[in-house]
Amino acid sequence: MHGLGHLTNPFPKAVDDWQAEIWEDILKFHNGMISGIDIEEKYSGLYAISRLTVSTPNVLHRFDKINKGNPWSRQIKPFDFYHVGFQAVEEDGKAVKPLAPYSDEHQKIVYEPFIDYETGDIKEGSNYFKPLSRTIMQYVEHPEHKFDGDTGVLDRKHVHADGVVYIGKEANNIDEQGLEVMQAQEFVNEEEIKQLILNLRPKEAKEYGIKHRSDLIRLKKNATEGKLNFRSQLVRGLIKHTKSTVGKTITD
Repeated sequence: MHGLGHLTNPFPKAVDDWQAEIWEDILKFHNGMISGIDIEEKYSGLYAISRLTVSTPNVLHRFDKINKGNPWSRQIKPFDFYHVGFQAVEEDGKAVKPLAPYSDEHQKIVYEPFIDYETGDIKEGSNYFKPLSRTIMQYVEHPEHKFDGDTGVLDRKHVHADGVVYIGKEANNIDEQGLEVMQAQEFVNEEEIKQLILNLRPKEAKEYGIKHRSDLIRLKKNATEGKLNFRSQLVRGLIKHTKSTVGKTITD
């Protein structure tokens, strides 16, 4: 059912249509048949967990600490599955994003050591994982962006495009995003960033975090030759500063 496909089944395998059960509880809450406390009690001890694939070298390197010292048969390898817990805690101003090896009993990973996606540090504690009850209540509070209206049968919104920007495989890099239900996945207008770099003057570059003239010269050279690395620290900082995102896909 639409809206819950990013989550793994939180219930025992005996519950086949678990998505329908959650939506029924949301409707019951909306119609006053159950309370928020009822939802909290029913889903206590359950967590919002996703299953993704090790599809890029960047993700694979996150497991270096866990793989180190283990035989090849026990290591996490390219295209293996892994679990991601939805962020619930911030430390030093940054959200802790739990990353854990795949398990058939995925709800139990909250009690095992995991990797913080942002720092690569190994942490442990169920408090780092977002409770499923909180996710459910956010669905209740979250407005519907694709339709007009609040309740009942809603009308589809009309979309008027004012331009087209081509994007590549980055459209599928959900594992590089924050994996927060309320957050939008963002894509970068690469051509716009290239032109920005080519037009930057040394004085202006400092305002974008490019402090050294040699860095600006190298960026201009790479942009001209089509070798610009959009994952480098300098370019990512420039993108963040300009907020140059041109496309969004809501993940709810």
